[in-house]
Amino acid sequence: MMGRLAQRFATAIKRPTLAYAASLCAVAAAAALRAAIGLMMADPPDYMIFYPAILFATLIAGARGGLLATIASALTVWALWLEDPQYASLATFVATATATVFIARAIRIAVLRGVAAEERFRVFQEQSLDGFVIVEPIYEGDTIIDFTWAYSNNAADRLTPAGVKTLKGARILEIFPGENGRAIVQRLVRAFESGGPDDIEARRLLDGQERFVRSSAMRVTGGLAVTFQDVTAQRQSENALRAGEARIRALLDSLPQLIWSTRPDGACDYLSPQWEAFTGVPAKHHFGEGWLDAIHPEDRDGVQQAWTQAAKGGLPYDIEYRLRRHDGVWRWVNGRATAIHNEVGGVHRWFGTSSDITEIVEARSDLELRVAERTRELEESLLERARTEAALAQAQRLETVGRLTGGVAHDFNNLLTVVIGGLDMILKRPDDTARVTRLAEAALAAGRRGERLTRQLLAFSRRQELKLEVVDVTALIQQIEPLMRRAVGEAVNLTIRHEGPVGCGRLDPAQFEAALLNLVVNATDAVPDAGGDVEISIERRTVEQGEIAQLAGDYVLVAVSDNGGGMAPDTLERAFEPFFTTKDVGKGTGLGLAQVYGFVNQVGGAVTIDSSIGFGTTVSLYLPAADTEMEVPAPDRFHTDDSPWAAGLKVLLVEDDAAVRTVTEGLLSDLGCQVEGVSDGPSALTRIQAGDRFDLLISDIVMPGGMSGVDLARAAQARAPDLPIVLTTGYGGERLGDGAATLAWPLLRKPFRAEQLTLALQKALSRSREIA
Repeated sequence: MMGRLAQRFATAIKRPTLAYAASLCAVAAAAALRAAIGLMMADPPDYMIFYPAILFATLIAGARGGLLATIASALTVWALWLEDPQYASLATFVATATATVFIARAIRIAVLRGVAAEERFRVFQEQSLDGFVIVEPIYEGDTIIDFTWAYSNNAADRLTPAGVKTLKGARILEIFPGENGRAIVQRLVRAFESGGPDDIEARRLLDGQERFVRSSAMRVTGGLAVTFQDVTAQRQSENALRAGEARIRALLDSLPQLIWSTRPDGACDYLSPQWEAFTGVPAKHHFGEGWLDAIHPEDRDGVQQAWTQAAKGGLPYDIEYRLRRHDGVWRWVNGRATAIHNEVGGVHRWFGTSSDITEIVEARSDLELRVAERTRELEESLLERARTEAALAQAQRLETVGRLTGGVAHDFNNLLTVVIGGLDMILKRPDDTARVTRLAEAALAAGRRGERLTRQLLAFSRRQELKLEVVDVTALIQQIEPLMRRAVGEAVNLTIRHEGPVGCGRLDPAQFEAALLNLVVNATDAVPDAGGDVEISIERRTVEQGEIAQLAGDYVLVAVSDNGGGMAPDTLERAFEPFFTTKDVGKGTGLGLAQVYGFVNQVGGAVTIDSSIGFGTTVSLYLPAADTEMEVPAPDRFHTDDSPWAAGLKVLLVEDDAAVRTVTEGLLSDLGCQVEGVSDGPSALTRIQAGDRFDLLISDIVMPGGMSGVDLARAAQARAPDLPIVLTTGYGGERLGDGAATLAWPLLRKPFRAEQLTLALQKALSRSREIA
């Protein structure tokens, strides 16, 4: 009560006017009481009655109020009741009243502090989430039979049964009758007798619901102070957690993978039973970095590096390695780990698995071996296919050459007639210079025509790889026109037509010549023996998208048409099929159109056939057009002057054909050279190794004796690096021998003329001077 009163008094000091007015009112009340007492007593005390007023003023207004009340009291007594001045009594009153003021001030401060502490305690307890009560024991004799609640905070009142607003003033067994209440009383009796504090967790039933309470009780003066907290939700969570852990552990124990976990720094501190069963080593021996001991020595460094990088930088951990099983067998496993992050993004823990993938690795290795084996087989198959296709193409060429044999023999007989007849007439009348000159020129012209025809046959019949070049298609067709006319014969009319500028195409000239000649031969076989027409048309054509399958852009169109009987639909469907032919046995291999189809597809073009019974056939070749014009090489400039540039040159001539050697010696002698001729490579090499000095070596490539002209040239150059060399040949293609495609010396093809021999010698000598 005094505390509450003092608290009210203390608030008055915050309003000084009210506090000082109350102080003066207290002095006035004391003066009135003194006057009333004076009426009843003859000699009442003058100062005693004013001490309570001074004490009240000090409590309500502090030291200033108390001193104000002291002064007011002294003045009142002096003015009203002192007849003679009694300064000693007045001074004593002022001194004792002042002392009372300062004593009351100390009491006031202590009271206010106690009230403040009580208020803070009250606020804390009322706002606390934990229940707090003070209980006092109820005795029956010397035995405690119950407790009554002397104080309870709001949290404690919330944990009461339904219908109970507060615990304060109630008995425990009244609020909690039955077994629940008796258990509470027994626990409090133990705490009261022991003095506490204790710390228990108890199960209680509240309104039929199970609740868990964590409580602590400690003995205080006259009773017990008890705190308690409802931990039902926490216990239930610890239980949604223990059950979950049990289920997870059961799940982990049932998995075939080896489960492990590590601390944030990567040190292992958990290994599942599967790990122990697999390795046959207790888990504790593999904690920390001990698990690395179970890894194959060849894989250990890589695994440790990968795991260190993952643990330090949070990188993914996914690696394959070999793990030793309990029986000593190394098994392939796939190790994976996932980081569990905390609230701030750091790694809280690592969880990982190691799965046995031995069968997968072995199957993968077996598959890789099979793939490699199948790849080799495929490469061999492709190589064999290429060889077969080359053989088929060669067979088709030979078939066409066989077709050409009659026409070529006819032309060669005509040419030989000119040559032989002319030479015969020259020998009969060698003195007739004009006649000799005319007949020699005719024989030379016939020989040159034979040379061109021979080279065309060689180019057509040789086997070679596809080599794309930018070629003037019209000029190329005109170049091989004589050969095609020989193929069709005199009974069939062959015409060549081109419309407007055609330009260049990107193709292999030799393969194109073979393909076009095949089409001409087929067309010739399809037309009547008399009155048959074969036409070759050339034009530039832009193909729109979708017009012809897989084609779009600019193309050179070469079409071969005939007025034969045409093809039926079923024959047309199989026209490009290898070995399919409608010709009689022994008259065709069925490779012509297949070879044409393969060639055109290789250069990026397409082939189409238009044919119907009674209306002939047209085969169209779409060849990719070249964007740039063909660069025509400048013609060789023959130096055929009579200057003695070759006079005195010592030449070693190697030629196995005596007649050719004789003619070549004569040509060299006419140039002023000194010629020594041998018939084979070993004889020539012996001369060079013996130290004989020569200014020039001329050698045929294909010769008897086991040494080719290329071999001889290399051996001679090794002996004399600055020796000029010229090679000659009457063959082409693969017949030139090993390495002939990249010859380092001038090549002179037979038959050659004097000016061609002169040019070859000049090139060889010039190259030798550049090297020197």
